[in-house]
Amino acid sequence: MKSKFLALAATLLVLLVFACQKAQPPNFTKYKSEGDVPRVSVQDAKAEIDGGTAIMVDARPADAYNQEHVTGSINVPLGSPPEKYKDLPQGKKIFIYCS
Repeated sequence: MKSKFLALAATLLVLLVFACQKAQPPNFTKYKSEGDVPRVSVQDAKAEIDGGTAIMVDARPADAYNQEHVTGSINVPLGSPPEKYKDLPQGKKIFIYCS
């Protein structure tokens, strides 16, 4: 499950870079292993989202998102075309979740 989440997060970041070629590339860190990726508590993620410094992206298919989702999250299903990523706000931390 962790490796699927990390692969999804990496894919979304790469696609975001390609979709926003004219914008500054996002500031990201390459981690040596899965264990080095920092974990964020729900409370800390909510505080950053409420403070306007982060957004929540739901990477599940649209039908799952339409059934229920985190309030305020943006649906960008895994495998979405690059155009979908250009609509994400720039300069904010991105928290991604899936099923």
